[in-house]
Amino acid sequence: MTTLLKKLTKLKPSNDLNGAQIDSKESLDKDEKSLSPFREGYGMSKKCAGNPQNLKASLEKTYEAFEKKCKEDVAEQHKLKHGYVTEQKGKKTTLLNAEEKLKNLNHKAEETKKEIEELNKDCRKVLTEPELYLPNVDKKASVKFWIGLFFLMPLAAYIFIFYISTSFSAFFREFDPGISLFHGIFDPQALSKAYEAGGLELGFVLFIPFVFFGLGYLIHMFQENKGLKSGLKIGVLFLITFLFDAILAYLIDEKLYNLTKTYDSEVFNISIAFQSISFWLIIFAGFVSYIVWGLVFDFVMKEYADRDKIKAFIKERKEEIEEKKQKLLNFKELISFQKEMISTIKVRISELQNIIDGFILPVMNYKALSTELLEGWQGYISAELPLGREEKENLLTDCRKVYDKHIQDLDIDTDTYQNKVYTKKL
Repeated sequence: MTTLLKKLTKLKPSNDLNGAQIDSKESLDKDEKSLSPFREGYGMSKKCAGNPQNLKASLEKTYEAFEKKCKEDVAEQHKLKHGYVTEQKGKKTTLLNAEEKLKNLNHKAEETKKEIEELNKDCRKVLTEPELYLPNVDKKASVKFWIGLFFLMPLAAYIFIFYISTSFSAFFREFDPGISLFHGIFDPQALSKAYEAGGLELGFVLFIPFVFFGLGYLIHMFQENKGLKSGLKIGVLFLITFLFDAILAYLIDEKLYNLTKTYDSEVFNISIAFQSISFWLIIFAGFVSYIVWGLVFDFVMKEYADRDKIKAFIKERKEEIEEKKQKLLNFKELISFQKEMISTIKVRISELQNIIDGFILPVMNYKALSTELLEGWQGYISAELPLGREEKENLLTDCRKVYDKHIQDLDIDTDTYQNKVYTKKL
């Protein structure tokens, strides 16, 4: 056993011998080293008559001595662990970079959350204080819009009825004697009578109010563009509206005048119309109400534009919020991935530290030594043990089984790796 332990202390030849010494002693040293484990096995087998149980004990003792020597050989262990130490240093650097990246991702995620909160705050605040976000926007635009719309709808209905009645009365209606001014202007059956008169008459009286609504819309559009040219256009539109109302008033007032005129009365003309109260009453019943409708319409459109600006502002902020939410979701996915990667790196660093704190066993070196020991053991059985042939073969087989089980128990029954790592701490 003493010779075998000496063999274990020299797992590989020294590189410090000079070339001449190596050349002169290479053959002798090689023979001695190759025969020492064999002779130890041979001698121990001879002492116990090749008993397999003694072989088991010898192999275990040999492994313990080999393992102890591996642990005590600090220089060799440092060399074997060099790759793991280098990998651990690289992993620690990678870990620092990954943690810094995780920190930046968390910071960006928090900034994005704050941005989303600010955008939501803007969406709420713009409804009560729009002037903080939008220039020239009244914060009461929504209330004014609904109030203006409340007045606009009845005015539009009145104008619609007025121009249907006056146009029918002016162009198609035959007045009965004794008719009042009010009934001369407003005919509750204007649409039904126009329908009876024909489709052309019905279309005329039904769509003529939209001419005035169109004029009012044009006035509103021209008012949006300040300047002399727009002012002239608005003035022309007002003049056209007034003249059309004056024509309707003239025709209706003429029909009323002709019902009451005598034989010696003058023929109805513009001079008489200008002096007639009913003429001006019809004009102002239409034209003044039309101007009021136009002003209210312009007001409503302005307030609607303000409300539309607020809606557009909120819509824009909502779109930004959705983009930020998607961005935040991407950050969360990256953070989750980064955390998993950091966890994996930490596990690997811990594994490497366990390897560094443990020891590395040169598996092939031990298997070579243990195989030579087995060969010496079996050599004695084959050469000197006084047994029959069959008994020797059975004993040799049992010894081989003991060896194989020993190798399997150590979990080194493989030829795929040179060294085995034990992470048990020293």
